Amino acid sequence: MRTVRSMIPIAIRKKYRYLRARVLSLGLHGGRNHVLTSEERRASACISVVVAIHDAPEVTDRCLRSLERNGGDAEVILVDDGSKLDRTREVIDQAITRNGWVVSRHSPARGHSRACEVGVKMTHREYICFLNSDTVVTPFCWSGMVKALQSDPRVGVVGPSTSRTSTQQTIRRAESCRFYWTDGQIDEYAFRHTTQNQEAAPVDMEYVGGFAFIVTRSAWTESGGFDPHLPNYGNEVDLCRRLKGRGYRILWTRSSYIHHLEESSFQQHFTSEELHHQRVMASSYIHTKPG
Repeated sequence: MRTVRSMIPIAIRKKYRYLRARVLSLGLHGGRNHVLTSEERRASACISVVVAIHDAPEVTDRCLRSLERNGGDAEVILVDDGSKLDRTREVIDQAITRNGWVVSRHSPARGHSRACEVGVKMTHREYICFLNSDTVVTPFCWSGMVKALQSDPRVGVVGPSTSRTSTQQTIRRAESCRFYWTDGQIDEYAFRHTTQNQEAAPVDMEYVGGFAFIVTRSAWTESGGFDPHLPNYGNEVDLCRRLKGRGYRILWTRSSYIHHLEESSFQQHFTSEELHHQRVMASSYIHTKPG
């Protein structure tokens, strides 16, 4: 049975989304040059960022350039999970040349979870941040998450606010505009959102979205890392579930913001039906496996 929405031509739906985003963006100018504060830079210095990449070169380039601007003193590990496009390799090579980041390459592709595991083995910092390659890093993301991690020794995982994920971390205005904002507008929105929520208490969660989150090294080691039976979907849910079973807290902090485009390169190999099947199978596996 067709829904009313499905009967509206795609071109009209796209135009409506564009106009809605323009209205929601009124007053949000991207001309102000936001830079990392000393507090954000100090927080970044105790973080290793792992970015697993599989093609989608233009989205990846945007992500890496935002990390270059706003990564501060974080250790950055790029893992090329069997990318096939020359442009992807070029984007990664250019980022390495500009920043001196570390890269690991393997082929064929092993899947997102296994690529992240490869990256973790190359890290050295106290906190590990898993960052999807379809995100835009803002100057207002590190200190809020580090503060939340340090607020209680039982905290194992912290995630930021965002524009798109499956949890309550999603901010609706940002979700409607996520494809339309420039990086300058994203930074301005992140500034306003995190400033307004600077004193907001972190929220305890069952799990946080996998687009970007930080886990303490001790919690990661104790958990055993990602489950190899979940190569692309559900790894963050499963990890948080196991950590909660060990007494850890999982938090969302509204004083941090990372923009999520939700154009993951790891999704581009599959049809929508295949993606749905993978999500269903991952959910079934997670909820039936022993704790």
